[in-house]
Amino acid sequence: MDVAALDQILEALERVVEADLMVILAVEDANTLRACAARGRLATPAIDGLLVRLDERPALARVVRGSSARIIHDDETHDVHEPDTYADVLSLPDSHTCLAAPLRVEGQLVGVLTLDAMACHAFSEQQLRAIGGFAELAARVLYEQQRAERIARELDAVVSVVGELRETGAAGAVLVGRSSAWRAVVERARLVAPTPAAVLITGETGTGKEQIARAIHQWSPRVGGPFVALNCSALVPELALSEMFGHEKGAFTGADRRRLGRFELAAGGTLFLDEVADLPPVAQAQLLRVVQERTFERVGGAGAVLRSDVRLLAATHKHLPAEIAAGRFRADLYYRLNTFPIEVPPLRERVGDVALLVAHFVGRLREELDMPRLRVSGGAVRVLERQPWPGNVRELRNALERAAILAGGRTIKPEHLDIGVVGGACMPAGRAGGDLPLPAGLRRLDAAVAREILLALQEAGGRIAGAGGAAELLGVKPTTLHSMMKRLGIRRARR
Repeated sequence: MDVAALDQILEALERVVEADLMVILAVEDANTLRACAARGRLATPAIDGLLVRLDERPALARVVRGSSARIIHDDETHDVHEPDTYADVLSLPDSHTCLAAPLRVEGQLVGVLTLDAMACHAFSEQQLRAIGGFAELAARVLYEQQRAERIARELDAVVSVVGELRETGAAGAVLVGRSSAWRAVVERARLVAPTPAAVLITGETGTGKEQIARAIHQWSPRVGGPFVALNCSALVPELALSEMFGHEKGAFTGADRRRLGRFELAAGGTLFLDEVADLPPVAQAQLLRVVQERTFERVGGAGAVLRSDVRLLAATHKHLPAEIAAGRFRADLYYRLNTFPIEVPPLRERVGDVALLVAHFVGRLREELDMPRLRVSGGAVRVLERQPWPGNVRELRNALERAAILAGGRTIKPEHLDIGVVGGACMPAGRAGGDLPLPAGLRRLDAAVAREILLALQEAGGRIAGAGGAAELLGVKPTTLHSMMKRLGIRRARR
């Protein structure tokens, strides 16, 4: 729990309302509240983490069931049958004022704000309205923190599950995801794996095409054989045939010994041609012969024909029909490779998989970077889920590695991610969406609140009131939102 953010709310409330004790309590369970932050001259360390049972405080329980701030006790005849909220750690006189405000977000109770004053009739009607506004803000902050903690706990659980997957699949690929788009890809891979059919895997850069290829090999009858990968875009045209089919000693200048090509190295297993669209034309012609006749020759082999015994998988991020139309790729080779196509979706179409992928990568980074205490906050996950990821899964992994280093191996928070995200688009740091700049000079809490308001305004198309308006999205009244925007210096974008 980020106590500092809650403490800032109480600090601001102190400037408006005079009270001897202000406490924000979070819902622990249906009958229990837990003190999270306290301010005032009566605040003591004993209040931190204090558990308050509602069945022992009927007056407080009545307020909790309501929706607005109410005075619990405000006279000199304090009900001796019901102890004060903090009677276990404080000794308050009977003649004092107790006030409680339920903290709700979209009707859900997330906590309670209490104020105690060492005098009767301490709070005016105007102060009660002000307390209600602060209660709405505290509710939103508490709600987001509870949600972040819940996500973090879920991620920790997922990390252990993913760790088990990584151990059981150590010889092959680990396919992380549960979205319908990803499950469809995995199902196609499982379907084609037992067959000898050639597979063409397409998709944007960084989507995990090689992982799908490794999974097909792992699930195939050739799992006992080698999995050999060749990046065709890294081939030097003059040496492409040697890389693929090998060469004999003396075949060309510098060939001082026989060398086996990838087809021989992959014998009995699977050969994966990554970025196959970048194969030089001469290599495309020879590859077509291998696919058709299942035979090949080493460079300088003097007609010695070798038998091909490989399962061929290919991948590319390019649109091969367009490459064929431009004369850069052979149509006959395309039809041979495209026996069973699999298209891997971009990460922006797998938003539901982001949290799982984050947990997977965090688990690996703990080992690779020797950071056993590394974890990720729920707030950071929310930021990552809004990122469009043009570099897909590979970019996500790199972003997490940078964040892990910036976080010093502890908890990755939003400030450790060098990305600015609003509504699914990358934004420069310090801005929060479209024509709505984040006002400069705001304190950390105010900046966080301003960002949420700007996000809600953008989702609502600039509307504040009404169904689907920003106020409804934030769970506050339109008048309250207007006041918050005015205080924070936020202007609504002209439509």
